[in-house]
Amino acid sequence: MSQHHRSSWSSTDSAKWRKRIAATLPAACVDCGLPVYPEQRWQVGHIIGIAEGGTNTADNLGPSHAKGPGQRACNQIAGGKQGAAVTNAKRRKEAGHVSDEWCVKL
Repeated sequence: MSQHHRSSWSSTDSAKWRKRIAATLPAACVDCGLPVYPEQRWQVGHIIGIAEGGTNTADNLGPSHAKGPGQRACNQIAGGKQGAAVTNAKRRKEAGHVSDEWCVKL
């Protein structure tokens, strides 16, 4: 569970922001930039994640696609990538790797 979900964010906050954001649909997904339509499944997403210094304020929140028939799961994909980065960094540190400088992308 992320620090964000252990913090002050609650289900009532989510419901409050969903109502506000729903009034703005269709709007661009905060993760992929494609339109999110009112009839699609969507979640409240962060433009800048809490772990990267983002906030739970109107200027940092917007719609993000949720998994549905024929839909991307943008919010889950973004969260998964963030979680994997944290886990992989921890494993590299435990294995004694100082940095990833040796890895060169061609």
